[in-house]
Amino acid sequence: MNIPSNIYNFSDYRDFLKDRYRQLKEADPVFSFRHFSKQAGFGSPNYLKLVMDGKRNLSSEAILKFAKGLRLDNHETEYFRYMVEYNQCENIHKKRVYEAKLLYLRELFKVKTLIPELYDYYHDWYHAAIREVVRKGPMKNDPVAIGQSLVPAISEEEAKNSVELLKKLKFVSDGPAGTLVINDSSEVDTSQAALAQKIYYEQMAELAAQSLYTQGPDTQDFESITLSLPPSTMTELRAKSHQWMVEMGATNATHNHGDAIYQLNIQLFALTRVPTTGVTTTTTATTTSTEQAA
Repeated sequence: MNIPSNIYNFSDYRDFLKDRYRQLKEADPVFSFRHFSKQAGFGSPNYLKLVMDGKRNLSSEAILKFAKGLRLDNHETEYFRYMVEYNQCENIHKKRVYEAKLLYLRELFKVKTLIPELYDYYHDWYHAAIREVVRKGPMKNDPVAIGQSLVPAISEEEAKNSVELLKKLKFVSDGPAGTLVINDSSEVDTSQAALAQKIYYEQMAELAAQSLYTQGPDTQDFESITLSLPPSTMTELRAKSHQWMVEMGATNATHNHGDAIYQLNIQLFALTRVPTTGVTTTTTATTTSTEQAA
C-alpha cells in the first residue's frame, strides 16, 4: 500500500515517526508497533515506540530497516537518513552540513516532482558511466556484464534499472542483436538539472576519495594546491575551469573513444571565511584539486 509521505515537512525525525505512524495506522488498521517490527526485521515489538519516545537512537543499519517498515521510497529514505544524522549528531560542524543537506533535499524534491527521470539520473553516479560506455560503441544489453564492468561494481538489478532510465531519457536506445546504442541528440537541460547535480557531485567526490586507496597511479591522479586569491581572480578562475571542462568534453566527443571510462573532477572551495566588504587584496584560501578516477 503506497501512502504519500510528507517527510519533507519535518526536520525532527522523531516527530516524523509519530506522524508517519498515525498515517499508516489510519490507512491500515492492522498496522501496529508489533506489525512494524515484523516488517522492518526487529526482534523487539515496541522498538518503534522506544525510538519515537527518545529512549533509543538509530544506527545506520536501523535507519534502513525503519525506512522499509515505514514504506519510504529511495528518495524519502535518503532524506530520512540525513534527518536522523542531523538530530543525533553532536558535532556542531557536521550538524550544520546535515542541516544544509536537508534544506537542499527539500528543494530537490520539487525537481523530482517536475522531472522525476532527470532527478533519478543524477541521483546515482552509475547512470552517467553506463551512458558513456554505450557512447564508445554498441554494447550488449547484459545487466550482469554491465554491472561488473563498473568500478565499484553495481548489481544486476541496478544495471537493468539504469538502462531503462537511460532509455526513458532517450540517452540510449535498443540497437540490433540485443545491443544498446547512443542517442547523441538527447542532452540534459542544464537549467533544470542544476539543482539535481549537487547530489551527483557529492557521489563523485566520495568515489574519488575511495580511489585513493583502491586504485594505483595507472588509473588515478590527484593534484592539489592551496592558494590566496582576491575575489576578482576567483571569478576568473571559475570561468576558466568551466571553459576547460567544456573543451575536454568536446575533445572527447570528436576523438576515438578509449578502452575505459574515467571521471574528471575539478574542485574549488574556500578554506577560510570570505570577507563580504571592501578588501581588494583579500587572502581567501582555496583548494583546487584535479581528480581522475576510473
